[in-house]
Amino acid sequence: MKMKENMWDFNDKWSKVRDICMTCGMVLSQCMCHVEIKLETQSEFWLLVHANEFERTSNTGRLIQSALESTRVFKWDRVCPPKELLDLLVNDDYQIYLVMAGDKEEEKKRQVSYQPSHKKTVFLILDGTWKEVRKILRKSSYLNKLDILSIQPDAKTAYDLRRSSEDHHLCTVETAIALLDLTQDHTSARGLEAYYHTFLKAFEISKATRRKDT
Repeated sequence: MKMKENMWDFNDKWSKVRDICMTCGMVLSQCMCHVEIKLETQSEFWLLVHANEFERTSNTGRLIQSALESTRVFKWDRVCPPKELLDLLVNDDYQIYLVMAGDKEEEKKRQVSYQPSHKKTVFLILDGTWKEVRKILRKSSYLNKLDILSIQPDAKTAYDLRRSSEDHHLCTVETAIALLDLTQDHTSARGLEAYYHTFLKAFEISKATRRKDT
């Protein structure tokens, strides 16, 4: 399989902060670069990522790319949509679900339930803050015809690295975990979940260490 490109780069934002790993964004004592987890899944995950996310060390979409072998990452651009994604969206080999909270009335009209298919199942996740995700959806007409799959979690999010007004809004990697469970891929779900909790612990220690050094 082709080596996946790591699109997250923390050099521009964090280069002046000492003892920070520019690959994983953690303080060096909590560097996660040595943590290797490779999970094969029946479904594919595609991430359409707002440009700002590639500089945020709190981003969890990169955990999906790192852990799940079939993940594809596309950088969202309002003027120049990613051509590879546009080509894939019209490929009839895929059953594509746009994964959204589905809070708006116009989104509720497009909501469907997950159904196993003879086609390859693809979950397309918009990655950004809630405001950025709304902008991506609003400014990307090529997403308008996709069925929307809304995840209803059994418990509130464990993600507290950014503020959210809604406990039922999952972060990007929590969404992927829920989708893996939805497709009965529980082994991969538990593997990604363990990786996520390792990340949360490392991030909290990193944040506390940076705060102490400032």
